[in-house]
This record gives sequence, structure tokens and C-alpha cells, in this order.
Amino acid sequence: VPLPYLGRTRLCGTQAYFKMLIWDNYIHADLHPGNVLIREAQLGLLARVQRYLLLGDFTPTAPHIVFLDAGLAASFDDRIFGTAQSFFDAVTRTDGPAIGKAILGLAPTQPYVEAREGGREAFISEVAAKCTAQKEEMDRGEGRPGDNIRAYMDSVRSHRVVLDPTVMVALMSMLVLEGWQYRLDPAVSIFHCLEAATGGGVFGTLQKASALYQSVVGRLTGEKAAA
Repeated sequence: VPLPYLGRTRLCGTQAYFKMLIWDNYIHADLHPGNVLIREAQLGLLARVQRYLLLGDFTPTAPHIVFLDAGLAASFDDRIFGTAQSFFDAVTRTDGPAIGKAILGLAPTQPYVEAREGGREAFISEVAAKCTAQKEEMDRGEGRPGDNIRAYMDSVRSHRVVLDPTVMVALMSMLVLEGWQYRLDPAVSIFHCLEAATGGGVFGTLQKASALYQSVVGRLTGEKAAA
């Protein structure tokens, strides 16, 4: 497989997964290589301009990721889906207290945390301290998302935080994704892909512009068909 093609595929796969998770509330729980299909997709002018501005790539085609075999899949419960989105948004803002609060909201109740005086505040404070340390690592060009996830899970275990089972499915899928991405290309930033999926940063802004463009085109096409 040509290296330039692999380079385009790495970013596309990571963005596709986060879009599925955060926008569609759909978690593929069996992400192994046999369940990932890569094919070429023709790009419209706007998409080509976006890729050129972000990646310096103006080719007329791009990898199109297809996730196969959704026999093992899950979705966040409606009671916690909004909190899950808030968690990812807090991660992109490196807002430690917000991350801690969001984690506590990833289950309807927290009986073990609430049973200890100051338990909620202690957990949030610990998570915030870890977030600050991770931000400093990221600014130095160090650290890995998988290690950050494991650090937060250590706090979850030590404080006996309850997590919805679906959250654990999502975490396992994210760890698998992060491992693949790091082996394929450590230079691909999962943080920036997550930022785009939550609508932030340059990627997110262009993604919103693309969605608006597609919506307008779809309406105009529908009106012409109706006429």
C-alpha cells in the first residue's frame, strides 16, 4: 500500500470513529482489521478545498472508511448521552474540573462517591490535577491519549466511581483505535480529531461549513425535484 495513501487513511479512520461516537451515539464494539473496509471516494470541490487547506492535499479522491459487522455495538443511554458529549467537549478544552464532573455523570447515581464526605470534590480535584499534568505533556509534544485514559481510570477505580457499562465499551474501542493510530502514524493528533468531532478548532469549523453546504444543496435539489 503506498505510504501517501496510508497517511490519508489514518486521519480519516480516526475522524470517522469520533463522528460515529459523538454525533450518532453509536459505538462499534468489535473494531478489528477484518471489520474495517477502506475504499476510494470521489470528492466535491468544497471537500477538496478543505483537505487542501488542512492537509495540503487537493487530490480528487480520498479514503472512505466503512465499519463492517455491527453485531457487537452499543449506544449511550439517553440519560447520560449529553454528559458523554460534555465529557469529550471538556477534554478538547483541557478543563479538568469539567472532565471530573462529566465522569461522575456517566452513571445515573454515584452511591460510593457520595457516601464519603467530600468524595465528589476529592475526585474532581484529582482528575483536574491529572488534566493539568497531561496538558503540560501535550504542550511539550509528549504523552499519549491511551495513557491519559488509563490515568483517569485509575482515579475511577480508587474512588469507586460507577460507570455505565456502555461507557466501558466505548473506552475499550477508543483504546483499540488509539493503539492502531499510534502504530500507523504517531503524528496524527487524536486530540485534533476529537476537537473536530465536537465542532471546535479549524477542523470543526470547516466540518460545520461542509454540513451547512450539504444541507443547502440538499434543499435546493429537493425543491427542484418537487417543482
